[in-house]
Amino acid sequence: MLNSSEKVNLSHIVSERIKAYILEKDMREGDKLPSEKQLIDALGVSRTVVREALKSMEMLGIVKIKTGDGIYVGGPSLKPILEQVSFRWQQDERKMTELVKTRRILELGAVEMAIEHYDVAFLDQMDEWNRRMAEKVDRGLPPIEEDLAFHETLFRATGNETYLELSGLISDFFLKIRTLHFDSVESSRKSVDEHQNVTDAIRAKDVARAKREMEIHLAPLQKFI
Repeated sequence: MLNSSEKVNLSHIVSERIKAYILEKDMREGDKLPSEKQLIDALGVSRTVVREALKSMEMLGIVKIKTGDGIYVGGPSLKPILEQVSFRWQQDERKMTELVKTRRILELGAVEMAIEHYDVAFLDQMDEWNRRMAEKVDRGLPPIEEDLAFHETLFRATGNETYLELSGLISDFFLKIRTLHFDSVESSRKSVDEHQNVTDAIRAKDVARAKREMEIHLAPLQKFI
């Protein structure tokens, strides 16, 4: 009987073999992989080892298992990998400070990429989210969801899906900070005005001004760490 360490090693080997198979066959998202039984026979390992390998691969988004149907190639995504370590970041003050700096870099990069990719439809969406923010502020409510949507739309405006995934993960850490930031009507209105300034600068394709306005918008983050 295999001990736990041997099972882990075998599971890792099986995972690598399946990944190699996907690459060799140039398989794409949604393509069907060999069945569990076929993998057992081809690799000469137990059902338990194959299932452990597939489970770990599914957690990473490499494969997608459809019960009663089969095993399929998953879509490329950084999110499952990054989420595995994300909870640790919230417990580390140094890491949170680094995340603030990382978010600054991502946001400043986003305004530049949004100008390069220039799509008016996304800018219109940003204006719409900002309008909804203003409406919520007028009702005395914190516009947290609308603020998140505004920044997500900015990252979508870059036209870069990987950039969007990275930004989405980091944005998750600022939910609590957003709650603190929108603790008054004054700070909420200020945020709405800053959003508008950023969007106007992007519409004008003024990279320097867009970055400057974003710097102003992000400045309060540091005091919450």
